Order: sequence, then structure tokens, then C-alpha cells
Amino acid sequence: MSSHDGTRASHECAAGDPPVAVITGATGGLGAAIATACAERGFRPALVARTRSALERLAAALPAQPGSPVTTVCADVSDMSAAAVAMQKIYADCGRIDVLIDNAGVEGPIGLTWEIPVEQWWEAVRVNTLSTVATVHAAIPLMARHGGGRVISISSAAGRHRWPTLSSYSVAKAAGITFIENIASEARPYGVLAFSLHPGIVATGLTTSALDETDSTDPWRRRRALWLREQIEAGRAVPLPRAVSAVLELATGPAAELSGRYLTVEDVTLSR
Repeated sequence: MSSHDGTRASHECAAGDPPVAVITGATGGLGAAIATACAERGFRPALVARTRSALERLAAALPAQPGSPVTTVCADVSDMSAAAVAMQKIYADCGRIDVLIDNAGVEGPIGLTWEIPVEQWWEAVRVNTLSTVATVHAAIPLMARHGGGRVISISSAAGRHRWPTLSSYSVAKAAGITFIENIASEARPYGVLAFSLHPGIVATGLTTSALDETDSTDPWRRRRALWLREQIEAGRAVPLPRAVSAVLELATGPAAELSGRYLTVEDVTLSR
């Protein structure tokens, strides 16, 4: 494949120069699992999150790469300036950015939309949308300097369909999916592939927190928690290793034909 199909992200670094994978929202359950898998696969992880102590703990726990220390950046990537500074720091420290795994985000307020203050609803849309837009906007020019790369945006079925009582999250994820569709088309001539990946219901991070609310006095939080539990008990959850494997497959495998698409874990598995 040519350098303009995104394969340089994992296969064409200089000898002894490991490819660099940036993970935002790195200290959450899924983010930490992805960071660990990237380190085990031979990437140099660059971790971005808002809490410095959590970043330091994760960096210390990752498999060591000789001569390639883990880069950590404490930043809120929903802030355009902070996201740009974070990507520039990683590029300066590592010399390249090959893969961006856009995993940062918040669940947002829960309840009937018209009962949620508009300011709270909009803040969740802003945070989730800009955490994708800001990091991708900053990372793609840096990827293009070295012939290309890959953007993997962790998405949700809520952005493809709906999630009543979590409408701000659903609207933001829909915006993220459409953004990636556009970016994939614009960036392909520069060797950058882009994907929206729905990892499924994974019993970690936000899902684990939600499951603790089955006895909540808030009826909407209780309803959300009970629905998630029903899905898991019915066998509709995705094991964490399988979700992480799908991310790594998009980061390293032949995936040019999938660029721009909204994908589930099953889509990635079937494409092999």
C-alpha cells in the first residue's frame, strides 16, 4: 500500500522508532485498557486526561518500551487551545503522531430534555463535540507531515439512533459521527484514515458507574442503570478485550475501505 492509505501509522516508522498512539480520556476504564494494549503492541503511548495523578499512575503501570518513555499531558481537550497545545507537546516529545484515539467525553445530564436546564444540556454537547473536533483539528496536520495516520473516534449507537433521557449525549455523538465522515473524505489525500467506532456496552468506565445507580432516588438514573443491567444479563455486552481488539485492528490492520464509516465491533471483526 502507498503512504497515502494510512499504513504509515503502524508500519513505516524509521527503524527503532515506534509509532506513537495518542489516547485522550486515557485514564478511564476503556482508555486505560486501550493504552495498555497499544504499549503491548509496540506503540509509544501518549496519554491525555484531566487528572495528573491518574495519568502518572497509568504511565507507571504500562509495559516499558526501551528508549520510548510514555508521554503524559494533563489537559481538557474540549478546550481548543488546550487540545492544540497538548498535540504540539506530544509531537515535540515524540517526533510524530501516528494514531489518535479520541476517547474523551462525558455522559451529560440525564432526564427529560425539557426538564434539564439548557445550559447543562448544551455544556455536555459542547464538551463531547469539541473533545473530538479540537484534537482531530490539531492532530491531522501533524500526521500529514509524516505521510498519514489514523483517527479512531470512540462513538456510540446513541449517535446513530437515539437515547431518550440522555439526549445531549446522543446529539453530540451524532455530531461526532458526521464530523468523522467529513474528515475522512477531506484527509484521505493526506494519508489519514478516520473511523467512528461503537465499542458496545462494555462493563467499565461510565457503564460501571451507571450500574451503581440501580437504587438511585432519581427515577431516570435508576431506569438507565436497570436498562444497562438488563442488556448485560441478556448477553448483549461486549467483553473489554474484544472492544480493545477492535480498536487495535483499526490502528494497525488494512482498513482503508472502512475509513469514514460508523463501525461496531462486529463490523471490524467481519472485515478481516
